[in-house]
Amino acid sequence: MKKTFLLLFCIATFFSYGQSNKILDFKPGYSPETTYYQTITNSSDYEIAYSGSENFLEILKKNGTENPTKIKNSFNVETVSKTGKMGKDGNFPITIEYLKSTDANGKNIIPSGTFLYGNVSLLNMPKLDSIVSKGMEESFKKTIFETVQSTFKQLELPERKLRVGESFSQESPLTIPIAGINFEMVITTTYNLKSITAKNALFDIVQVYTMKIIDNRFDISGSGNGTGKLDYDILNHFTSENTIDMELNLKLKHTDFNLDLKSKSNYSQSVKIAKK
Repeated sequence: MKKTFLLLFCIATFFSYGQSNKILDFKPGYSPETTYYQTITNSSDYEIAYSGSENFLEILKKNGTENPTKIKNSFNVETVSKTGKMGKDGNFPITIEYLKSTDANGKNIIPSGTFLYGNVSLLNMPKLDSIVSKGMEESFKKTIFETVQSTFKQLELPERKLRVGESFSQESPLTIPIAGINFEMVITTTYNLKSITAKNALFDIVQVYTMKIIDNRFDISGSGNGTGKLDYDILNHFTSENTIDMELNLKLKHTDFNLDLKSKSNYSQSVKIAKK
């Protein structure tokens, strides 16, 4: 009995040691000659409460502005991204096609059949060079192009080696325009490696929002936080699942009025990967 217990203890200790010392080679990025089917869903609830002088409140009333103003937004986006053969310079082409892009009412945001073209390498996010969409206004094309390119920059994560329990953080800017005023914030996102298997690595995500720029015309304050999960596909070195829930509070004080914003958002991303 003692020998059996000792054997089981040694086996358990061995596997525990092996798991705790396993190192993840974290290097997220696109691969050549690969297809990525991506689905993104996002929903947000906003509530803006106004207070201030009688004159200010009367103006709001005449303009038909509800107090508080409640807004619900949601969208669903489906895309397929295809990469080509790697060139001698280490770059390879990427084509992104929008299959579906709708809001809560089922209205199209980005027309199906919209294509974005660019180049990418193993360790860098895509650099876009053109957009093609029949019937889309040039100004809207430019907005979509710049938004997608900016999103890629924010999604770029550093290559590193991690053990279970280790973490890293990354900062990214956030601009929230409200009533003609830009709230400038910084999002600090911390990724903590929770577990590793042969195929996947699971991270916990914690976000902290802090004010970056204070407008001297107003007394501005704000903060927020977010929590979520990230599932990293080790074989394809790509994020296969990413979810996060966020809460944000902003306050603005002026001589004649005050503004108080509260928001809750949910973001979910899933990717299916197929090699050519």
